Amino acid sequence: MVSTKDVQTLVKSKLKGCKFIIVSNREPYIHMHTPDGVKVKTPTGGLTAALDPLMQATGGTWVAGGSGDADREHVDKRNRCPVPIDNPKYILKRVWMSKEEVDKFYFGFSNQTLWPLCHNVFREPSFKKSYWEGYKHSNGLYAKAVRDETRGADKAFIWFHDYHLALTPKMIRSEAPKKQKLVLAHFWHIPWPTWNTFALLPWAKEVLNGMLANDLIGFHLQIYCINFLASVEKVLGAKVDYRTLNVKYGGRTIQVRPFPISVDFGTIDKLAKRPGVRREIKRVRAPQYIPYKYIGVGVDRVDYTKGIIERFRAIDRFLEKYPEFQNKFVFVEAGAPSRTRVPAYMNLNEEIPKVADEINWKYMRGYWKPIIYIEGKLGPDRLFALYRTADVCIVSPLQDGMNLVAKEFIAANVDCTGTLILSKFAGATEELKEAIVVNPYDVEGFADAIKDALEITSKEKRRRMKSLRAIVKRNDVFKWLEDFICVATKLLS
Repeated sequence: MVSTKDVQTLVKSKLKGCKFIIVSNREPYIHMHTPDGVKVKTPTGGLTAALDPLMQATGGTWVAGGSGDADREHVDKRNRCPVPIDNPKYILKRVWMSKEEVDKFYFGFSNQTLWPLCHNVFREPSFKKSYWEGYKHSNGLYAKAVRDETRGADKAFIWFHDYHLALTPKMIRSEAPKKQKLVLAHFWHIPWPTWNTFALLPWAKEVLNGMLANDLIGFHLQIYCINFLASVEKVLGAKVDYRTLNVKYGGRTIQVRPFPISVDFGTIDKLAKRPGVRREIKRVRAPQYIPYKYIGVGVDRVDYTKGIIERFRAIDRFLEKYPEFQNKFVFVEAGAPSRTRVPAYMNLNEEIPKVADEINWKYMRGYWKPIIYIEGKLGPDRLFALYRTADVCIVSPLQDGMNLVAKEFIAANVDCTGTLILSKFAGATEELKEAIVVNPYDVEGFADAIKDALEITSKEKRRRMKSLRAIVKRNDVFKWLEDFICVATKLLS
């Protein structure tokens, strides 16, 4: 098992004398006005949790979009802020965008064009030219911020994250001084679609040209690497090698590799054992809360790719098909709203509670109702208590690059008493072979899988979960970091 210190040591040795820059849309620290004054918040998510300690150890620079309403008050003339606030170890460089720029770049092209295009879940992408122009403009803002930070450096390793910044690598490489040694790497955190789907994008050539300015491009799965290579071959006519996963383009060789991301197993395992979690488990199972035999849990960001509605329909069919589970089974779904300025997300936020109410009305018997829908994020003690006490966790996205909720559930399941139901369209399915795999569109098969999961013997549950925990422990987020950085830093020599 790779530790944080192992990765920190690796980065320090490999990046000696080299400027290290991470570039992402989301910032690791956010200054927010509150009734008690300005507070610094850290966003939830595995990426920030993994990269922040790495940056603290290396003392690099993190370039990200300023998102807090007090962010501008806490930067210097170069829009830089030392972080963490109480014990600064590296520099956060903030990129500013107006509301109109954010609408076109983030809510527009990123999440109404690239997101549905890459996820292939029957939501028509929007190909508005104004969104594209806004995306190009904002990528230019990030490129300018990075150039400011690399000015005068002999060598720099720049690591880009996600689909928001596909054009930035080319903008940086095209304006870098000839004597400056740059290694550009990009990790794409969502799926890459088949080439004929990607070719629907009117600006497909520009996006691919932007990405191919990198030296290394990482995806979660090999199939996404293959899809990317096919896009490059078909759209640009570039020479690709499917055996070595390399592209020759513009006189350069670009490596494309799979790096399946994961969670911090050790930290989650430790947090799940806290006394507060044990107290919360007793509360959850108390007669006044959920006094029923079986509990299911789902934890999602509210997004049409997560298959929440399809999951509820499967629960409906399960209770209809197997009435013996009525008044015995309760499913707790925690849905954290996101991207609420995008119409598809606004509609989904209204639809989910309506569907839950319909199903509850259909089956409600006295105090019992089958679905408890919690709008918002759960606190850690409550979340881990649900993970530990749940008989089944359902992770059923219609399409997902990886899905870290599945791995988080496994890491938190310290008693080995839960069962994971996992969509065949989640990237995590490739690793998590002991999960019960479902097609979220197959209502009948999905309903049967819920019954099967609840009827598994304790011995079999324990065997499956022990195997899953061993996999996630061995391939945790630090293994992901180490693997990516080892490949990337070889390009510096």
